[in-house]
Amino acid sequence: MPENEVLKAIRERRSILRFEQKPVPEEQVQAILEAGRWAPSFANSQPWEFIVVREEGLLAELNSLVQRIAIAKRGKVAISKAGLGEAPLAIVIVVDPWKDPQHYVEAGTAAAQNMALAAHSLGLASYWAGVYSPRGGRGTPEARIKKLLGIPEEHRVIAVLPVGFPAYKDQSERKELAELVHYDRYGGKEGQR
Repeated sequence: MPENEVLKAIRERRSILRFEQKPVPEEQVQAILEAGRWAPSFANSQPWEFIVVREEGLLAELNSLVQRIAIAKRGKVAISKAGLGEAPLAIVIVVDPWKDPQHYVEAGTAAAQNMALAAHSLGLASYWAGVYSPRGGRGTPEARIKKLLGIPEEHRVIAVLPVGFPAYKDQSERKELAELVHYDRYGGKEGQR
């Protein structure tokens, strides 16, 4: 398989849930934000905005809200216990649906992925705390985060990325590519015609 820095970063990036208690240098934060800015978006609409949260009190409240995210797995619902993992900062990815009514979720997720990869490439860690609620109800973590951070009502919160120096190294594996790829039609195997 071909190898380059981008492919290596994609393969090695993992979700890290605990961080060392040391600050992230500002030039690294700016590089991560730049990576989000350069994400693709439909018709170059760039519907995203990013909120960098460093204040301890806000991080603590954000942590509490992120811990309330329900996780559905194998027919059961659990509540995330990860929170922000005591990260020294979090980046909140916000999108304006009016700038791209059909694709704002995809644009926001592309920006979040770019930032997660950038953090990894700089020796930092992050993980995706998906707070977007399709219905956008008032009692959801997304709605509470909007209130906490003063985000306009019409905007949507796609994700929160805690960022910091990793406190451990994760070695989780992925499924084999052959389990995921179909050719020409669903269920089609390579070489079948």
